[in-house]
Amino acid sequence: MSVSKEASKLIQKIMLVLLILGCTEALAQPEEATKAVTMILGEQGPDGCELLGRVKGSSKESEAEEDNTPYVDRLIRARNDLRSEAQKLGGNNVHIIYSNNTGKYDIPGVDKEIIFIGNVYRCE
Repeated sequence: MSVSKEASKLIQKIMLVLLILGCTEALAQPEEATKAVTMILGEQGPDGCELLGRVKGSSKESEAEEDNTPYVDRLIRARNDLRSEAQKLGGNNVHIIYSNNTGKYDIPGVDKEIIFIGNVYRCE
């Protein structure tokens, strides 16, 4: 049985589309499995929720790191780190109780690390 060149190209295109769709679905699954974490600022934590513990989010990935990353990227990294730590405890809310923001200004000799500390809660 012989397959024409046109049919062969069509089959290749279909296989490529299926491969791309399969990879997209595989990449999307971990994100869908991740629960959202709400960040709360203010005096009080959420009412009627179970306190699970305290977590820290940092903009530094390692202690030896010389950070020349832009401020906004470091802020997002610290926030995502806090969110990740809250998820490890099984929480879906973080009441931020401390944050430093020394990383906003580029002052020689001042550490650019951004830190968030918060209490993790599981709310229904």
